[in-house]
Amino acid sequence: MTAKSETRNSNTGFQTDALPSALAGLLAVALAAAAVGLALWQPGQPGKYINLVQQKLAPMPGTTGADAIPLDEADRALRRGNALLVARNAGEAIKEFERAVALQPAYALAWVNMGVVFYNLNRPKEANKAFLHGYTLDPYNFLAARNLALLNDMEGRLHIARDFYQQAGRLDPKNADIARRLESLKSLDR
Repeated sequence: MTAKSETRNSNTGFQTDALPSALAGLLAVALAAAAVGLALWQPGQPGKYINLVQQKLAPMPGTTGADAIPLDEADRALRRGNALLVARNAGEAIKEFERAVALQPAYALAWVNMGVVFYNLNRPKEANKAFLHGYTLDPYNFLAARNLALLNDMEGRLHIARDFYQQAGRLDPKNADIARRLESLKSLDR
């Protein structure tokens, strides 16, 4: 089993994260704990951060497996949105992603996945805005960089697309699709 699988929209090539549920829950809780903990972290006083992470990752009494991982409502909304996106129910998926970012405005993955839904609804300007917001929140998010590259490429903004392909290439240097597209865009540098 791989640690991460990707779901690709066959029409556009945009990607969303689709992690196995137990791993997704643990990752979501760990990232949320880290984000909140970093906001509380103060130099010389790491105790608040460590305590918060330990509290968030502590299993719930009487539960085992994935059910033992406490998820906040934003994480649940993201998971519901992902399931609806995979089921091609864009209208309901967008509501769940909007709920996730309303609850956690800095939830980069929810912004990126919302961008995929906007694109599927033929709303490329809103897709670009959502992808860009997710990328701004997390410039190390491969999916945000790749989806921004694809969108700008399809919209004919090749210089911008190239910049995002370069960032995606730095984040995933072994990605053959990114390398091929970057090679084809070398003519922009002449």
